[in-house]
Amino acid sequence: MTLELTLLGRFEARRDGVPVPVASRRGRVLLAAMALDPGRRITRDRAVALLWPDRDEAQGRASLRQELSGLRRAVGADVLCADAEALWLVPGAGVTCDVWALTAGGDPVAAFAAWGGPLLDGIDLRLDTVEDWLETERRDLAALATRLGEAAVEALSSGGDASALAQAERLARLDPLNEVALGARMRAAAGAGRVPDALRLYDGHVLRLREDLDSAPGAALTALRDAIAGGGAKPAPDVERAIFQRPPVLLMGFDALSQDEGDRLIALGLAEDLRTTLSHWRWFPVIGPEAVGWKTGRDGDLREIAGAVGAAYAVSGSLRRAGDRVRISANLTEVASGRLIWSQSIDGRMDDIFEMQEAASRSIVAQLEPELLQAEARRIERAPPGSLTVWHLFLQAQENERRAGDGYGTPEANREQARLMQEIIAQEPGQARAWAWLCRCHWREVIMGWAEDREAAISACLDASETAMRLDPQEWDARTYHALALLFGRREGGKARVHAAEAVRLNPSAVIARHAMGCVLENIGCPDEALEHLEAVFRLNPNHGGAAAVLGDIVTCNSLLGRHDAAVEAALRLVAMAPGYSRGLQRAASALALAGQDDVAFDAVRRLFDAQPDFTEDYVRATYPFARPEDLELFVEGLRRAGALD
Repeated sequence: MTLELTLLGRFEARRDGVPVPVASRRGRVLLAAMALDPGRRITRDRAVALLWPDRDEAQGRASLRQELSGLRRAVGADVLCADAEALWLVPGAGVTCDVWALTAGGDPVAAFAAWGGPLLDGIDLRLDTVEDWLETERRDLAALATRLGEAAVEALSSGGDASALAQAERLARLDPLNEVALGARMRAAAGAGRVPDALRLYDGHVLRLREDLDSAPGAALTALRDAIAGGGAKPAPDVERAIFQRPPVLLMGFDALSQDEGDRLIALGLAEDLRTTLSHWRWFPVIGPEAVGWKTGRDGDLREIAGAVGAAYAVSGSLRRAGDRVRISANLTEVASGRLIWSQSIDGRMDDIFEMQEAASRSIVAQLEPELLQAEARRIERAPPGSLTVWHLFLQAQENERRAGDGYGTPEANREQARLMQEIIAQEPGQARAWAWLCRCHWREVIMGWAEDREAAISACLDASETAMRLDPQEWDARTYHALALLFGRREGGKARVHAAEAVRLNPSAVIARHAMGCVLENIGCPDEALEHLEAVFRLNPNHGGAAAVLGDIVTCNSLLGRHDAAVEAALRLVAMAPGYSRGLQRAASALALAGQDDVAFDAVRRLFDAQPDFTEDYVRATYPFARPEDLELFVEGLRRAGALD
């Protein structure tokens, strides 16, 4: 027995292939509210507030019972369940929904194919509550479909697939001003010998942007236009200026500290891996080793070599082999002073050298960027006073973040960073990085309880991240926090997974993207997959400032999987590392009690109530977005055994 729901475009329901008549518009909205994510639970209070806002509680609940009775007759009581508190569609009961295909991740071409139009297109209940809800959901789903469409067009175009143009046309219907779609159409016209048509497409886009948004085309589209016209792909002035405000970093060749040809090839491969991984950076322009003839630190004075190409910093390193053991060392040097800023050594074995190369390159890159930012902040402190550029404001925020301490810092530091980002946005409204950082500030207000109005902070987080992603679809940081806001703020695990996975794809070395991916997978019922990303955080950066939060997720994932020894080990590390971190203590207490470690579980609870005296079961159910009810109940049961809950 199957129930197929079509929510994108016109509503349709089929039971075993036969259309199901759901005549009630309120019934259609109620089904959609339950079906937007697999396993989503809608409280009865939320359903009444959405569909019968003008009735008192008793009347509203009576109307809901009547609507549910009709829905059960239409779609089947075996798939639609309810208890005294909530309503849901039974996961795994043969229910399918087109929205799930859109939010499931994976192949963007297949996911984009699920887009059939706005959610519940044409429905009109003339209720402000429903209109507001539809507006929000339609906006989020359309934004997701747009990004999937962009990824689909780019993937098909890079592979030379002729269907790229058809996907670009679909994307243009969804988002008429989308520049990825327009670029594909321009390339198709130029490739067919219709250069004037390609240029007319661009000129028409310029006019529409000017009239509708008082804006100008993006640099990539302008470069494409110039290339088609034969003028070369020159960067736009704003992009050029932004790049050279930031100090370039030279990646040099790596030394092989032996005469063995095999070692030289391994060192060459390591530099290539580093170059590939550095391509994910959003902060610093990178000069490749070919610019200096693949010279290494032994081929001359590093300051002269790097200075010749205008680099402010240089990354150099070496590879040493002894038998089947390999040591890779990397250094970061400030060119002007010759000062060594940072160094790291990574040990491994020859029998897994290729895996080690990849892991080493990601670990090096993950730790390089924070060191560069700190070095730049110190350089600015030493510099004479002058007008603050946007770059300087970013560095002030970075230094503020560093001084605020590990984890999420302090509410005061968070507010100051938000102020700095708003100052940047006032100067440069199109600065995607500032919008992404502002999104992070709002997210911290939500997760740490610093916001006076949690719902407003969630909305502000989502709005800021959407702005960042619209300005720069490659902005992985914005996707990361967008995913977390969707998960914790909206309980939309499917869409959260798409954005978190895209953040990891855009920057596989970003520890926060890995952490977010692990957090999303943990909460949507995939703890085994989650552990792969969570454990990668410590391989990328053993000194990660948010280590306690990552350990908390590792504790819970192992506990959900019944791996009690691993859960206990991680819980003990967590309590020792962050004895006042309430969220971590909650996770540790539950896992320790489920593992039968009563004494240490009770101690964790004691610490928990010192840190969070108002801790309750209501708090747990409101702030842990487990999609599977059994996961939440297991977590709560652990807290009960530990004595944290009545």
